Amino acid sequence: WDSAKKTFGGVLEKFFDDLIASGETNIAGSLKIAINSVYGLTSAKFDNLFRDPRNSDNIVAKRGALFMCMLKHEVQEIGAEVVHIKTDSIKICNPTKEIEDYIIKRGKQFGYDFEVESIYERLCLVNDAVYIAKKDLNDPDYFKEARKAMDEKKDLPTRWTATGTQFQVPYVFKKCFSHEPIEFSDICETKE
Repeated sequence: WDSAKKTFGGVLEKFFDDLIASGETNIAGSLKIAINSVYGLTSAKFDNLFRDPRNSDNIVAKRGALFMCMLKHEVQEIGAEVVHIKTDSIKICNPTKEIEDYIIKRGKQFGYDFEVESIYERLCLVNDAVYIAKKDLNDPDYFKEARKAMDEKKDLPTRWTATGTQFQVPYVFKKCFSHEPIEFSDICETKE
């Protein structure tokens, strides 16, 4: 975090320290929300501080999109089955170590840092942005969560994960996938 705290001349350092002191562990996730918000405003149809009218074809994301298309084709030529690509991720069916190494190495050549984020036993793509998946028992994050739960003599965490709000609604998620007990708060909705 030291190098991240120094970005923008150290302006963010206080915020990093506050997050760490509060026990926040998902600082990267917090920053991604802020970055994505700014990114969205760069191509907004209304005037704002981040919008440049010369950005008519959303050139902000063009380099990354072109890289991901190139990577997809290269990985397919090597023999891997590409299941899904987005601006910052690629999902491969049963990747070999060689395929993983290739993706990481190729990303570095273009200034991107890829890592294996999750290993899924099952994955159902609903559309470009929505999917439901069941983590593999070998998934590093699930393994850590399960180990902690066993040490604390608690129930094992669910292996199901939802990306996109469609399946993140607690009642839908629990009823259809995790089969955890339904609580009153699961059937309540707050709208703004």
